[in-house]
Amino acid sequence: MKTEFDCLIIGAGLVGLTTALACAESGASVALLDHRVIEKGRDSRASTLSSTSLRLLVNLGVDILSDVQPIRDMLVTEGTPDSPWRLHFGAGDESDLGGIIENPLLKRALIEKVKTSKAIQIFAPIEVQSFADKPAGVSIETDQGLLTSRLLIAADGRESIVRSKAGITLQRFDYDAASLVTTISHSSPHEGLAWQRIIKGGALAVLPLTGARCQIVWSGPTQAIAAAQALSESEFLNLLSEKMDGYLGEMQLIAPRQSYPLRLQVADSFSKGRTALVGDAAHIIHPLAGQGLNLGLRDAAALADGIKTARDTGQDLGIASLLDYDLWRNTDTRALGALTHLMSEGSSANGPIGHARRLGMTLVNRSAGLKSIFEKRAAGEDQDLPKLMQKRN
Repeated sequence: MKTEFDCLIIGAGLVGLTTALACAESGASVALLDHRVIEKGRDSRASTLSSTSLRLLVNLGVDILSDVQPIRDMLVTEGTPDSPWRLHFGAGDESDLGGIIENPLLKRALIEKVKTSKAIQIFAPIEVQSFADKPAGVSIETDQGLLTSRLLIAADGRESIVRSKAGITLQRFDYDAASLVTTISHSSPHEGLAWQRIIKGGALAVLPLTGARCQIVWSGPTQAIAAAQALSESEFLNLLSEKMDGYLGEMQLIAPRQSYPLRLQVADSFSKGRTALVGDAAHIIHPLAGQGLNLGLRDAAALADGIKTARDTGQDLGIASLLDYDLWRNTDTRALGALTHLMSEGSSANGPIGHARRLGMTLVNRSAGLKSIFEKRAAGEDQDLPKLMQKRN
């Protein structure tokens, strides 16, 4: 059994799996560890993938396009879909709004690709007992023996043990809010419209899935979400239809209602020594803009860039790959985290602040230049786009 690797990744969720593929694509040997058997799981949520995230997955050879619902239109309103207080983005020849995929389908495709990679060795289930980050490399004590690598990557989630043991601190803000997530079938076509309606105390997102289905993400005060989850199925559907103004016609629940507490959490540093943080181990932002997974996938692509540069120049990838990573990813994350925080706080404001919010949406909607900026931000396009997220000829 091979025990020495270039990269050792702890955590085989969506970001951990993608990071393994990205590192392998950059020429690194990879060990992927998880304390559970790696399988698609029971997470019934869906993820919004920006155009650059979709490009990353396609460039890595992950077979997902048939399971992705393209976003044809994106609409934010305060009120009904035809409300004058609105912000609308339409897909065109030069405007790609990304797509939405159910997490189990995305994870299944990632697992299938990881298992075919000769550069990735899976250790799961496995228990990590301790690790040491030393100048010469990283050593991991497990219940199956000692593993060593030049770079340790923490993809072990919001309560990351690796982050804690590495001594990386974080800033955390707990919203007195939660998200209720479920999936519906409906009688009227969604036509690829991703609609987010600002409602009292929060927002209701209606995200199109393949077929006549949508995922519902209702974010609001914790007590309101708990009350909505406690309703009978018929009562909940009646309430949902009322908040959507019957937009999708007759609806049925086809997935359990699940709720998740909301927080804003960002690590003070995304790397330390030979250890790097990716995904929820590094950052958690408000789901209002649907950008959480996209941030994690940009982490993976950025790390891959650093690894490739280190290998091409003959440097120690455990050190050289992280030279720009922290600044690059920290800047991007904090900017988006601040934006979603302001959006979440503004969505619950009334009076002058609420009026300013409505005017702001109208102003952006009428300005081609401002809309272009927002579209590029949502797509993840910027001048420093990692190579695996760039278009290939």
